[in-house]
Amino acid sequence: MKSWKPIIYLAIIALVAAFYVVRSRGSTDSVFPVLAAEALEPKGADGDGVPYYLETVHALKTAGIKAYTGPPIPIDPAGYSAVSPGASISSGRDYELNKEVLSGPGSGWVEWTFDAPSDGFYNIEVEYAEVEKNSSSSILYALTVDGAQPFSESGTIEFVKRWRDKTVPYLKDEIGNEIRSMQEEIGGWQTTRLVNYAISSEPLQFHFTKGRHTLRFTALNEAMRWGEIRITAPVAIPSYEEYRADKIGVETGYMQAEWHTRVEAERYSYKSHLSTQTGSHNEPEVSPDPAGRIVYNVMDGNRWKKPGEAVSWEFEVPENGIYELDIKYFQHFQGKSNVYRTIYIDDQVPFQELLHTPFAYNSKLEVHNLGSSEGESYLFRLEKGKHTLRMVVDASLLNPSLLALQSIVSDLYNLEQKLRKMTGDYGENAGDINRTWDMQASFPGLAQQLTGIRDRLNATADYLNGLNQNRTDATNSLKMGTAILDDLLKNPDQIPNKLGKFPDLQLRLGTWMDAFLSGGMTVDYLVVRTPSAKPEAGEATLASKLPYIVTNFFRTFYLKYDTKHLGKEDALEIWVGRGRDYANLLQEMIDQSFTPQTGIQVNVNTMPDANALTLSNAGGDQPDVALGLPQDMPVDYAMRGAAVDLTEFSDYKEVANRFNPGAMRSYVYNQGVYALPETQSYPLLFYRKSIFNSLGLEPPDTWEDVHKLMPTLQENGLGFYHNAKDFVGFFYQNGAELYAADGLRPGFDTVQAYKAFAMWTDLYSKYDLPREVPAFFQHFKLGDMPAGIADYNTYIQLLVSAPEIRGDWAIKPMPGIKDAKGTVVRWAANGLTSAMILRQSERKQEAWAFLDWWTSADVQLQYGVNMESFYGMEYRWNTANMAAMARMPWPEGDIETIKEQNRWTRNVPFVPGGYYLSREMEFAWNRTVVEKLPPKESLDQAYVSLEREMLRKQQNLKLSDNDQLALPALDQPFDWGTIQR
Repeated sequence: MKSWKPIIYLAIIALVAAFYVVRSRGSTDSVFPVLAAEALEPKGADGDGVPYYLETVHALKTAGIKAYTGPPIPIDPAGYSAVSPGASISSGRDYELNKEVLSGPGSGWVEWTFDAPSDGFYNIEVEYAEVEKNSSSSILYALTVDGAQPFSESGTIEFVKRWRDKTVPYLKDEIGNEIRSMQEEIGGWQTTRLVNYAISSEPLQFHFTKGRHTLRFTALNEAMRWGEIRITAPVAIPSYEEYRADKIGVETGYMQAEWHTRVEAERYSYKSHLSTQTGSHNEPEVSPDPAGRIVYNVMDGNRWKKPGEAVSWEFEVPENGIYELDIKYFQHFQGKSNVYRTIYIDDQVPFQELLHTPFAYNSKLEVHNLGSSEGESYLFRLEKGKHTLRMVVDASLLNPSLLALQSIVSDLYNLEQKLRKMTGDYGENAGDINRTWDMQASFPGLAQQLTGIRDRLNATADYLNGLNQNRTDATNSLKMGTAILDDLLKNPDQIPNKLGKFPDLQLRLGTWMDAFLSGGMTVDYLVVRTPSAKPEAGEATLASKLPYIVTNFFRTFYLKYDTKHLGKEDALEIWVGRGRDYANLLQEMIDQSFTPQTGIQVNVNTMPDANALTLSNAGGDQPDVALGLPQDMPVDYAMRGAAVDLTEFSDYKEVANRFNPGAMRSYVYNQGVYALPETQSYPLLFYRKSIFNSLGLEPPDTWEDVHKLMPTLQENGLGFYHNAKDFVGFFYQNGAELYAADGLRPGFDTVQAYKAFAMWTDLYSKYDLPREVPAFFQHFKLGDMPAGIADYNTYIQLLVSAPEIRGDWAIKPMPGIKDAKGTVVRWAANGLTSAMILRQSERKQEAWAFLDWWTSADVQLQYGVNMESFYGMEYRWNTANMAAMARMPWPEGDIETIKEQNRWTRNVPFVPGGYYLSREMEFAWNRTVVEKLPPKESLDQAYVSLEREMLRKQQNLKLSDNDQLALPALDQPFDWGTIQR
């Protein structure tokens, strides 16, 4: 039987391979009409009422505004007209540019004035260079003109940087896998016309009337150096027909000798974002063949997909002449949709057809000749020597459909709320099946409104079909949405009993909206060639895939796939309580940086469950360092003598200064410190801007503000969310402590504690906040709970999974209590994950060296940027290193809110028996809110129960009344000026 096993395995592999490689090549002769963007009636303004770029430019062009055609209008950066108080700026001569430049601001704003010679559309061109070296994010500024945003998207203007692999060719590990190179920034001056490839392939057009105007640039994340600013005429890009007539002529034959050169995509000259990365692709004819190993041989479409991400390559041609361009690519990321790239040759788009050039869906790496949809190859006139080719992810053609869907979702929500007010039905899908409705009388025009929404949804699907000349997964989903509306329109009088279909449809549409802007495309190589050259096009076929799979199968019998056999027995052992993706990146960075710097070998292994650490302790098989632990585990280990006191290391204070002292309270026990924080999660106030505006409400700043807005929300069938089990902030904001200073007994037997407990319970008994909300995120998206306090995970969910309300929600610090000085005190506890050294480790100094490296700002920042760039925003690494957190690429405006809330971090120390605190507080809450027991009496019962358990645990640990756990005091918020790198 054993002799048959290899044959059986090969047969199974062959069947599986055949199943996946055989695909339908059926074609259709259907031609889909191409709709104009205006036919979609796209959303005109954001949640603040600022019009979008598409609406702004269309309205102005309709009014007859033309492009300016005169000479550039220069603005001297050192000749600024105003600057915000406290903004740090400086001017001086730059010897590279040989002129005066301005540096800054990193916060605040700076203004310049200029005179426009005539009414028209203009571009804004800026010479710029970085100030902060190796900051991972682009430089972001908000732009206003004459005191107002010209359009919504001007709230974030991106000045990209240039990056490249530091080590080329890539290094290899002990078993032959390539190690991804560290990245380095290519500094220096750049010139750009302000552009946003999510909304326009060409530079943004600004309307200036004749006369004086003011430009204000407000810093959003970091400073930059400003060279000359120029107000310029938009460049008229010729059509290909015009380009060919001008540059090439009408000849049909070209006498150049056959010549071609291949440019490997992974050997790029620079890229605009760290998130853009090379990848390892494994199929026949890929170049180069990985031969069973990890070889970074393509530009990875999973990591080159966001609008504005650019990659540039260099090539050289042997003589002046005519050339063609082939691109070997693969893209099946968008469900049969096109993706788009704007293509530059030597920093210019040669002709209009290279704006948002489509690349069709395919299922393998295929060689695509750059040309028209009719099959005509594009010809390029190139001079002898070096040239650059740059491809930029472009989603501008999809912007009208995105705005249209946002508008449709908004209209569906507003319609749903009107229906719920009319029916009084604020449930999920209850309705009153015994009641009959005459909707024509009760809600005149309802059918017409739904018909209009359905027609706009159909138009959006038709627009996308016209772009792709194909029915895509997205448009099929939209058609399912129109089917839901058709079902409602069959009997409008039954709509009050089908209100659950409205949120269902909104969620269905939102699922597809975010995917529209993702334009992933994997590129293997580019070929520049003369028209007569026909280099061999290596593409995978069924005939080549089967032997390729078989070869890789047999490689598994003799290739090594782990490094345990390579003599790393003396390596530092690190266990990571996270997924494999996190551990793999950590190992990669250790191999790139930590081991070369220190000579310390490291093995990283995943720990699926933190309880495995407890079992390993019992079995005597522990790692040296454990990462990703729950925040209570280090002190729990410290109580049992199983964790290392980090204050034993000479440079502990220097390392500890990287973190918020309020967070470090979680790791203090008996005057020792037993862990360092890795990540943190903090509370934030979330609110829906459009709903608050429609009700005339302001987001609350204090708990008193929350009390005042509740009647208005509840009158409109809306709610406010706060986790009923979260009590810590109320105590600390009122100046109450949860434990006595010696850590041996509870501390909430004070007047301040009784006041805090009453404030907490009053929210649910007096102000009727919902006591249980299984999914605040869903309620917030649907709008029936337009405000609430939730943690950082909700913030990420909204960024990633709520495109239908993008621009319609914002964050503020959580509400607090005003003190005697008028300062709003916002104390709250942060959730942490922890890094700990085990007491049984025989490599404590090496382990501490690792934690020193791992928790440093630069490493944490690089790790965070890499995680997000490799796997998406949902993997954002919310580092506890305060300097790194401030430098992460946060969206516009959010970082100030996040920094303000993190000033007020005040975690509850862990003490013997402290695990009873949450339990007893929950019991006390139930007694007061549910059973109506007076707050003081209920809290006193909790005090007695917790004191009893703490005493029992102290006896178990052999602590006496003379022991002083000396809990760290904290009465001042964190000062951002003290952060350490």
